[in-house]
Amino acid sequence: MFKQCLYSVAAGACVVLASVAVAESPTVADPELSGWIKEVLLQNPEMQAAEAAVDAASGRYRAADRPLFNPELEFDYENSDVDTTTGGLSQAIDWADKRGARAAVADYERIAATSELRSTRQRLAADLLQALADWNAAEAISRVSDEQTTLMTRFARLAERRRQAGDLSQVELDLAHLAAAEAAFEQASASQNLIMARRTLAVLTGHDATGMPALSMQPPVIEPQQLDTDRLLNELPLMQVALAQVSAARAGVELTVREKKPDPTFGFRIGKEDSDTLTGLTFSVPLFVRNTFSAEVDVANASLIQTEREAANIRRQASADLVAAAEVYQNSRQAWNNWEASGAPRLSQRTDLLERLWRAGELNTTDYLVQLKQALDTEVSAIEQHGRMWQAWAAWLAASGQADQWLNLTPAGEKQ
Repeated sequence: MFKQCLYSVAAGACVVLASVAVAESPTVADPELSGWIKEVLLQNPEMQAAEAAVDAASGRYRAADRPLFNPELEFDYENSDVDTTTGGLSQAIDWADKRGARAAVADYERIAATSELRSTRQRLAADLLQALADWNAAEAISRVSDEQTTLMTRFARLAERRRQAGDLSQVELDLAHLAAAEAAFEQASASQNLIMARRTLAVLTGHDATGMPALSMQPPVIEPQQLDTDRLLNELPLMQVALAQVSAARAGVELTVREKKPDPTFGFRIGKEDSDTLTGLTFSVPLFVRNTFSAEVDVANASLIQTEREAANIRRQASADLVAAAEVYQNSRQAWNNWEASGAPRLSQRTDLLERLWRAGELNTTDYLVQLKQALDTEVSAIEQHGRMWQAWAAWLAASGQADQWLNLTPAGEKQ
């Protein structure tokens, strides 16, 4: 029975390794993966809020591009010794083109909102990918832990029978029970990790972690030394948000400068005074004497400087994140490739060798179990490394702004 159990665990190990085996690196994501992420993003409240923000910004732009002043109609009647009736029409003139300046500010704010939508979409896509990697790894580790617990429990029962028959020492029996208890603890820990991974996915997707795509492929190769960092940073949605905000602040300075200039009002009046016809022209202009609105210009200039410094800081941080993400992903991917090239075959050879030694009686049951557990722990480490590789890839997509391109998330009509 114990031998059959060992065969079962070995077969389970092969299944788990096969579930994380990878094929040739694709240049784009698997259609099932990209389709799943698209579906989740369509239902995500944060994405819907970002889309509403774009609609609001577009509405503000349309409002800012409308004329500032409407004509005024005036009617006057005076009943005295002489009846006087007049009517007039006046119109304030946007002499400094404040409308154009306001429209420019609103336009840049609309661009910033659109870039913010792209940034939100890419960030959520990366979060989903990382959560999916956690869940895949947690599920695979949970299966290994379940199989290991089953093995240790059966081994402890076998050890008790052999102890009763006098074939096993008390020390070896205690070791068997300790191994079974440790396996139960590890199983509980693996179950907790799976629950937390499922909870994270539920927060992002809005439903239970069922029908999730498997991460069976290998992400593409990147060369950190050959990256066009300037191009990637310029195309990064977060950087485009910052640049649009700088442009909006600069346009805001121009708007405050134009608002210092008064808007004249021209009018035309016509009427009757008894039998006489009255006509007249009116002109008025506010005098910015008590308040020249210079303080508003100073505030706008200070805000522009603040926005420029914040954009420079964002670029500095984004550049550091980009380089670090590329290097971390390269290291993680190389570690996984090394495992596939050398570690995985050695693990298979080791389990086969242990099996032959045990069957030949050259290795006692306790030593066999301890070494088999070490082999299974290595398998768990391999699963964790596969998950770390995918997490590093998701971090790279977020840092480089390539999530839209790799996952084919850009809606029709929207520029990359």
